[in-house]
Amino acid sequence: MPQELQISSYQRAATDFRNGMAQWSIWTLLGFSDIRQRYKRSKFGQMWITLSQAIFIVSIGIVYSYLFKQPTGKLIPMLAVNMVIWTLITGIVTDSTNVCVQAGIYLRQDALPKTVFIMRLLVRNLIIFAHNLLIVPLVLIYFWLWPGAGVPEGTSIWPGLIGLMAIPGLILLLVAAFLVALLLGILCTRYRDLPQIVANLLQIAFFVTPVMWPIDLLGDKGWLVSFNPFAVFLRIVAEPLRGTLPGPGAYAAAFVIIATLFAITWPLFAKYRARIVYWL
Repeated sequence: MPQELQISSYQRAATDFRNGMAQWSIWTLLGFSDIRQRYKRSKFGQMWITLSQAIFIVSIGIVYSYLFKQPTGKLIPMLAVNMVIWTLITGIVTDSTNVCVQAGIYLRQDALPKTVFIMRLLVRNLIIFAHNLLIVPLVLIYFWLWPGAGVPEGTSIWPGLIGLMAIPGLILLLVAAFLVALLLGILCTRYRDLPQIVANLLQIAFFVTPVMWPIDLLGDKGWLVSFNPFAVFLRIVAEPLRGTLPGPGAYAAAFVIIATLFAITWPLFAKYRARIVYWL
């Protein structure tokens, strides 16, 4: 009997996922609505997202170029790409801690799939990412850079298409983000102290992840970055945009992280999915 209950819980979790994906119109509408509400009655509206990020990148890039003794033409483009992707990663992780609580008004009234609100979170952060992404081509054009300049000779990929390799990296990042959002959404709804712990861990992760400093500064210790899951997903999206190809080890590490997250998240979601509404 317990085995039958376990099987049925996994089946209900799979049904939740399928129904959640099928109701794309709901989570798309909710995601866009969140952005409109955030900048309601603002004169510049959603362009504040891009403007604030651009000001931060330029100001910090100039300061850090002196601190690290790096040319601004190298550091600012690196910082622009890294910060845009890091903002996406941290935005998803931060919002994940409150995703179920924020959806409480809907969950108490209707039996909507829980994955609808995970997708709502991803849509909201992808809109912000799209706004911030406008900064990258402007910076690359200003410094006369082109994705593909760092491709080794003899590669089978045409240099002009190297930037497109960021797309599979972004897909892997979003798959991992979905699992992280689902995991943190469950845990942070049950244990309300976890959001503060996650926020503190993100602050530490920011400094140990090569967001504002190049990996080259580590010298022969650069391989240590491979043990940082944030750095792994940052690399497979950022490096193609900066004109270099990530090594196969970076993609292998991303698949290992995703498999590990799935092994942890899916059983937890299957077991506690129905209890989320009672924890709100």
